[in-house]
Amino acid sequence: MTGHYDKVTIMDIDFIHTTMERFLNDTIYPTLANEDKCFIVTANPEIVIETRDYSEFKKIVQDSDYVLADGVGVINAARFMGRPLPERVSGIDVMYEMLEHAAEKGYSVFFLGAAEDSNRKAVENAQEKFPGLVVAGRHDGYFDPADEEISRMVLDTNPDIVLVALGMQRQEKWIHDNIAKFDKGVFMGVGGSFDVLSGKAQRAPQGWIQCQLEWLYRLIQEPKRIKRVLRVAEFMLLHIPIIGQIMKVFGFSKKKPRN
Repeated sequence: MTGHYDKVTIMDIDFIHTTMERFLNDTIYPTLANEDKCFIVTANPEIVIETRDYSEFKKIVQDSDYVLADGVGVINAARFMGRPLPERVSGIDVMYEMLEHAAEKGYSVFFLGAAEDSNRKAVENAQEKFPGLVVAGRHDGYFDPADEEISRMVLDTNPDIVLVALGMQRQEKWIHDNIAKFDKGVFMGVGGSFDVLSGKAQRAPQGWIQCQLEWLYRLIQEPKRIKRVLRVAEFMLLHIPIIGQIMKVFGFSKKKPRN
């Protein structure tokens, strides 16, 4: 691994203290240049709550090489704790930066996950947006994570970057279970980023993001996300000092982990 960072621990998850620029220059680019490998988790409040509730998932996140603060909720929680993080480092932005760098330097990328139409269109749009991008291969997300044929297929392409869009928990578990088979590669779970890259979903405008209302924009687009929004609200309540102490007294922050 490259790059050494201070850590800010939130609910037993160690977030690295970094900016986007530093993480790219100190970790991503040297990892690619040296043909090393690393496992990156981009963790928002929902993922942190999931690690509290699922012990196996918590261990996977803790075993990753780098956990990035993807979400203003994480940034605000760190600030409430008195150990502020410098900025949000979103997974989709890291993905775009890696794709641009890969196109410039000739690194290859494997796109794994999402629906077939989203996967295919995401690859097409990536090649159009980043001319010269080398696509090692692609495959949709409709497969059994334990299917070794999929991991062999990815391995055979010898990719420099593996973007995994299988949804929370499933994508991190796939990386965790398979990264040891590879000699090199930057591995990162990217959630719904292929849907955005394909044009199937729209990212919130910059103004909404700056006002910390990206969650509301996404909720308006997808009302079924209400349960996820409630998870974020639970996370934030736990980290507002007075409310957090009340919730801890009544045991709301200590749910029994599930395997």
